[in-house]
Amino acid sequence: MSVYTVPSLSAVDFALTAHTPVTVTSPTQALSVYSVPSLSAVDFALTTWTVPSYMDVGWELLPTSTFPTQYSGFRVYDNGAAFDLCLVATADAPTGMGGQLRLRKGATTYAVYLVETSDGDASTVRIRTTTGVKAIRRKT
Repeated sequence: MSVYTVPSLSAVDFALTAHTPVTVTSPTQALSVYSVPSLSAVDFALTTWTVPSYMDVGWELLPTSTFPTQYSGFRVYDNGAAFDLCLVATADAPTGMGGQLRLRKGATTYAVYLVETSDGDASTVRIRTTTGVKAIRRKT
């Protein structure tokens, strides 16, 4: 194992290098005088703003489809109870149901409102149409 020997230092090792200081501009020369701008009534003139019209997201009323006027006069007896079935004006009958069943009462012709058998307002009365078996809607 060898022993570490500290090197000897001489005055040459500590010689100072001459540096010239950086010239700094004095703060009074670097900053210009700041004057506060004068304010007038024109600076505070009120601007009229209009409130933008945004959609009421989440609260917007969606268009509702109102069910047509229902008429009485067509009843069915089911499980010991009588139920009114849905009659509407012929123009209000649903389309795409495979046909339109009509009833005449007095001088007025009504359409029987047909729905899919899975509809919540479907009665137990079934009718076979060209598009399949449909149910007559109960009057609500």
